[in-house]
Amino acid sequence: MNTLGHKLLAGAVTRGIWQNLPGPELAELAARAGFDWICIDGEHGGWDVADIRARLIAAPDAVVRVPANEDWLLKQALDLGANTVLVPMVDTPEDAVRAVSACRYPPEGVRGMGAFVARAAMYSLDPGYVARANSEVSVWVQAESRTALENLEAICAVPGVDCVFLGPADLAADMGTDAYDAAVHAALEDAIARIAACGIPPGIFAADPERWIAAGARVVSMGSDAMVLAQGLRSLA
Repeated sequence: MNTLGHKLLAGAVTRGIWQNLPGPELAELAARAGFDWICIDGEHGGWDVADIRARLIAAPDAVVRVPANEDWLLKQALDLGANTVLVPMVDTPEDAVRAVSACRYPPEGVRGMGAFVARAAMYSLDPGYVARANSEVSVWVQAESRTALENLEAICAVPGVDCVFLGPADLAADMGTDAYDAAVHAALEDAIARIAACGIPPGIFAADPERWIAAGARVVSMGSDAMVLAQGLRSLA
């Protein structure tokens, strides 16, 4: 069961944390700290499938962010046992269709039929996995550019997109500024409202989480374990 997906379907606001540091101990610690979810970051963290497997064992409900919108990367994340994947740099509805298709078994998609030898189906001990997977796997896509914002409603309309997650830093860079710019904040507020109007949970990586929750975000990253540790150590020193 994808418990995180069910929370979002029920209309919950969820708070999570990016997990950039390797190791199952840190994943377990983050998962038990009280967040609704953790995101194992394979885009700006290491894409080490052995480490990601160990972290998914320590934190079974973790979201896995793949490095790119490639079917083989999504297949690896799902076969390792991820129930929710986050796909970066989705600029068009065609990008979103490609991401969802990679996460669905035929005839709904193109995911390879290899779960019986993978952890997802516990190496054949869970024979019902394939029958459940298309309905239980959640696909989150990231809108991180001006092009993505122009295509927001079309992205939200793609069947199988369960969350549209905004990336303030990449959006700001694409706009030629930084994430503190009022123009970026206005664009993000507008995007959150438009995503919500489509009936899709809006997500965001937030330096000021409660502000964005008040603006309507329902999937909110409170920060990164690497940043929390680095700043905590600096403060202690």
